[in-house]
Amino acid sequence: MKRILVAAAGSLLAGVALIALAGCASSMVPEGRRDADSGITKVVEASLGTNDKVKARQVEVQTREGVVYLTGVVDTEEARREAGRVAWRTEGVHGVVNDLTVGERTVGSWVDDVMISSKVKSKLIANTEIKAGDIDVSSSQGIVTLLGRVSSDLIKSDAERIARGTAGVKDVNNELLVGKMKY
Repeated sequence: MKRILVAAAGSLLAGVALIALAGCASSMVPEGRRDADSGITKVVEASLGTNDKVKARQVEVQTREGVVYLTGVVDTEEARREAGRVAWRTEGVHGVVNDLTVGERTVGSWVDDVMISSKVKSKLIANTEIKAGDIDVSSSQGIVTLLGRVSSDLIKSDAERIARGTAGVKDVNNELLVGKMKY
């Protein structure tokens, strides 16, 4: 039974990795900004990794246009607050959205969240009006977060509608920005 679960999880991760690749390069944000955001993410992740109050593996870090988004499930309120402080202290950060929740994360709930994120991303890819590559999708305890920059308010609302209509989604944090990034 354990081998079956491990094999299923491996297959699931491979599928998610392929879907995630579809969202790697936003057409709405200049490459230099994407590179800076990637650097910020790496610094925040490294800082969390050396912090005694936070278990870095519990925190997913994404950065968009200098704003750091923290998602996941941490053990304590102190860990949630500390992760936010670590992000704010990072050079180049213009804002922090701390969507970390406090609780217990099981393997089953993690798999559920991976499946939810995959389903939402697949639906976005299937919609020809939406450039799914401009939208990152993450899920924590059934709460989906949409990050990125899209070309119109209609696409922003359509992406949220698609996410809300996906089985297992309890709520949606729509952090999508509209229009090309101003230089």
